Amino acid sequence: MNLIKNTILPVALYTALSINQTLHAQPLQRETDIKNESHFNTLLFEYQKKSKELPLNAIFIKEEKLQGVRVRHYRLTFQIPKSEQNFKEDKWLHDVIFYIPDKPYLERSLLIINNGINNPSSGQSVAKPTDFTVDMLVKLANQTHTIVTSISDIPNQYLIDEKDDKPRKEDDSIAHSWHLFMNDTAKNVPLQLPMTAAVSQAMSLAERVLKEWDIKTFIVTGLSKRGWTAWLTAISDPRVDAVVPFVIDLLNQRKALTHMYNVYGGNWPIAFAPYYNENIDTQINTSQFSKLMQVQDPLAYANGQYKERLSIPKYIINASGDDFYAPDNAQFYYDKLPGERSLRVIPNSNHYGVKAFAVQTLTYFINRIQQNAKLPDIRVTVEKHSNAETLTLHFSERPVRLSLWSANNPHSRDFRFACNIRYQQSALPLPVNNAMQLNLVYPPQGWSAAFIEATFSDGYVATTPIFISKDDTYPDKAPEKIGSACQTLPGRGLGLATE
Repeated sequence: MNLIKNTILPVALYTALSINQTLHAQPLQRETDIKNESHFNTLLFEYQKKSKELPLNAIFIKEEKLQGVRVRHYRLTFQIPKSEQNFKEDKWLHDVIFYIPDKPYLERSLLIINNGINNPSSGQSVAKPTDFTVDMLVKLANQTHTIVTSISDIPNQYLIDEKDDKPRKEDDSIAHSWHLFMNDTAKNVPLQLPMTAAVSQAMSLAERVLKEWDIKTFIVTGLSKRGWTAWLTAISDPRVDAVVPFVIDLLNQRKALTHMYNVYGGNWPIAFAPYYNENIDTQINTSQFSKLMQVQDPLAYANGQYKERLSIPKYIINASGDDFYAPDNAQFYYDKLPGERSLRVIPNSNHYGVKAFAVQTLTYFINRIQQNAKLPDIRVTVEKHSNAETLTLHFSERPVRLSLWSANNPHSRDFRFACNIRYQQSALPLPVNNAMQLNLVYPPQGWSAAFIEATFSDGYVATTPIFISKDDTYPDKAPEKIGSACQTLPGRGLGLATE
């Protein structure tokens, strides 16, 4: 095999590895072996079955035309079984809007899982979706010649717990539902289950409204917790034939959370506060958390009878400087995913900064899916040495542009964008015979992060996961606080295994 060999010295010229006294050779915490709770992953399908048995309750609102796109508005009411939800609101309301371009593709729609506030707390007002705005949705319809279906208010919010009468939204609502589920799995369900079921109802409405175009399959996407919902919808609803989850870099969740805890010196990033406030962090090594993950974790469905659902084409979009997740979390799941897959790390972005790339990223993916074209894939093997690691890369197709993105932190293993970490871009030569090697030299102090970005002839961008050097060392203290978004929450341990 003909390989191009390059020595990469991230950001500055480094010579030898030097580990200061704040490092440990082993992680501070290890994942605990927990009794298999695999029977809990039937809950998702049981909930979906019950929801699909409910009548479809939707009314037509209006039709308009925007930039050459016909826009049809519907209001969907989703009934939540009273015995299986933890909040006062047993009916969720959603705006389901269809964006129909001229001469669209038949049979397949892009389904956007959108946010919004339709039950504002005191002193607040109703808020339209901000994950995907109307302008973004119109552009997607026009640029891909694909009918776009958008469902808003996933989840409805604010939601009010019947017991404490406290209004919650977003991660606060989800974390609270996790807490309730782990306390009593017989009476409660994680909030992602009604979120997923509502999305499936939007698909049923789309099939009815869009009969003229014979819509029967869907590319599903969403950001953050709605990206998580996209995963669960893809797993539980066979009408989904491709999925694009944005910034939900948390599959194989117990391993990922244990790793994150160690990355921050036995502490948590401040973005984790909603889950910290519900004491989720102190239950990670418990059987209760294992039950939750059998419902929640997409990787729990990667084997056995559900493997086929995870084998659909998937384009995973992560942020290099995510507020929640360690940058190298993909090591715990990406190679374990079956079927066709592709990854893109957005450089110099926080958790919500990826929205700026959403239309571009989705456009190239949708065009490939609609044309039955394979996704580009980059396979990487890593060989570690005393002062560097060698990456051997194989590309499924030849890129037209190749870049290395790299960053250093001499003080901590913290690469959050909010902590003023910036990746630098360096051009790389194109591979010979679609293969090449790179050497990532360890920094003399602290840690470095790097990933390779490939752009292909149609504009599609794929990357490797992020590699941390040296990845088997962890700090023993929290990183320095730099502003309100760059701080940590004190660690309290991960809990003890219980039956």
